[in-house]
Amino acid sequence: MRLGSTLVAVALVAGLAGCYEHTVTVGAGAPVGPVVYDHWENFWLAGLIGHVQVDVKKMCPSGDATIYARQTFLNGLVSGLTSGIFTPTTLTVRCADGRRSEEELSAEDVADLAASPRLLDWVDQVMPGRHAEVAVAQAALLDR
Repeated sequence: MRLGSTLVAVALVAGLAGCYEHTVTVGAGAPVGPVVYDHWENFWLAGLIGHVQVDVKKMCPSGDATIYARQTFLNGLVSGLTSGIFTPTTLTVRCADGRRSEEELSAEDVADLAASPRLLDWVDQVMPGRHAEVAVAQAALLDR
């Protein structure tokens, strides 16, 4: 009898500790593209209640995306602590072309960004070999 109880307990713990992942490919997909969305989504009663709608057209201008819905260990732990009443799921979206900005920049906005002293800091981090070239271009812009 004791062995049966132990086996049931082990099976229950193994079942509750399991993680899962669903992958949805939209268009050509983007399994290695930049992550444009990575958040917990709220579901209730072991995932029976709750709905998430992802607007791929808004996030990915090309329409090529890979969407991962998964229950991580931490999601499972929270679900277990609430006895399955609250069942969070991590939703991650990767796009082939990154995130599209909803905001239009005017010519003045672009000129302000190009003339910003912080631009050289960014260039040093991203393209350190191009610092001198960008500094010359910035100086020419400011001399106008």
